[in-house]
Amino acid sequence: MKPRVIALGHRFAGDDGAALEVAERLRARGHDVVSAGRPGAGLLELLDAPTVLLDVVRRGASPGVVIELPLETLADASVAERSVSSHDLGPSAALRLGAALGRPTPRGTFVGLGGERFDPSDELSPKVRAGLDAMERAALAALARLST
Repeated sequence: MKPRVIALGHRFAGDDGAALEVAERLRARGHDVVSAGRPGAGLLELLDAPTVLLDVVRRGASPGVVIELPLETLADASVAERSVSSHDLGPSAALRLGAALGRPTPRGTFVGLGGERFDPSDELSPKVRAGLDAMERAALAALARLST
């Protein structure tokens, strides 16, 4: 099964739009990309294929720095609480909800980029803008691993 990229975020919330920008780059390269916005529990419906999940994180990484975690690790409450994401029901909580409902966590990788500001704006902070290429490279590497 072909891996899918799921990008979370909001274009008009400052750095929160960074994952969506990287998703557009990956779509232009021919990858299967879903720009999911802030899906909350709806994320579970999208997790039916090997997945590279892109998001901007509020903690766990300095602004502009990329982190990578296997999805099964992201679901672990000791690794990523709600605050790892900029969304009310972040990907960690959605994966835990899926596990509680008996849904298996798909094979995949979470690629996060440390964010700095989340104010109403369509502009990325300079540090986050500088980290976009690194996030794209990490996503491409994760896609390559999932394709083998």
